[in-house]
Amino acid sequence: MAMRKVAISLPEPVLETVDRMAAQQGASRSRVIATILSRVARAKRDRDITAAVDALFGDESVAAEQKRTADTFLRVSPWARTKR
Repeated sequence: MAMRKVAISLPEPVLETVDRMAAQQGASRSRVIATILSRVARAKRDRDITAAVDALFGDESVAAEQKRTADTFLRVSPWARTKR
């Protein structure tokens, strides 16, 4: 992955924490910060996707369509007829 240099200012306690983490992991400060930022960005994306899916399935017409589709599947599916 291509890397680009950036300059950031961090409060001293945050930088101390990052440096401790880097030493514990045997990683560079840059690697630790990049990993943290990547995880934060992924978590934000995941929250956005979850919110969109929740909004979609919170729509009563979509929920009703999903129910009809599931009911139809259960009527025609050979797997739905097996005993569990």
